Amino acid sequence: MKKIILGLTALTMATTALAENKYGVGLGLGVSDSIYKGADDRSYPMPLLDINYGDFYVKGITVGYNLYQNDTLTTSIFVDPLAGFAVDGADLARGYDNIDDRKFQTMAGLRMDYKTGLYDIRTSASAQFGEHGAEGKISAFRIYSVNDKLTLIPAIHMKGYTDDYTNYYFGVTSEEKNKNRNIKEEYTADAAYSFGATLTADYKLNDKIALMAFTGFEKFSSEVTDSPIVEDNTLFLVGAGAKYFF
Repeated sequence: MKKIILGLTALTMATTALAENKYGVGLGLGVSDSIYKGADDRSYPMPLLDINYGDFYVKGITVGYNLYQNDTLTTSIFVDPLAGFAVDGADLARGYDNIDDRKFQTMAGLRMDYKTGLYDIRTSASAQFGEHGAEGKISAFRIYSVNDKLTLIPAIHMKGYTDDYTNYYFGVTSEEKNKNRNIKEEYTADAAYSFGATLTADYKLNDKIALMAFTGFEKFSSEVTDSPIVEDNTLFLVGAGAKYFF
């Protein structure tokens, strides 16, 4: 689910960049694999919201408020209600499936978006904090207009996670080790990082309706992949959606 949310962010970034000062509502569907052992690929519906009311905004599932804004720089505070890498223990492979569930957490943060003026590249940096640690992200993307209907948006990013955050989602306690025959030792995860890329396509059917699709990946550092409940170091996702602007 977390990876689908990253994809939702890609779709939101695309439509926000292309339709500033418009309101949009829509729905998408994303498919993602999982880095947890034995957890199946899943598909999820995604609300695609792009709503502004004064300095308040809703982008995807994130609610925020712009503190400062000019032609090149925007700073805002925001709330992400579905942060983290949630998984139900029962979804893991046999012998790992008695771990405690990892839950989503609500995180609040600060974000800065900047138009560099260099090759039309846009950048952003954010930090968010929650009950189970903190997460930071830097990213960059560029908008390529193929024609008057089709636009492509490649993006790259890097994320960092505090040890509390990483340990909650990927650490293994002694009690969990004792309940799962395939887990041989407990694991305390340190601070970690990941990096990834997305490619988003936006196709305007008309002034009111746009179709979107995205694909991407996220690769994690060894602090995550050394966990006994993790089997892959890379997540992949694809998704598509449609949005109506008014």
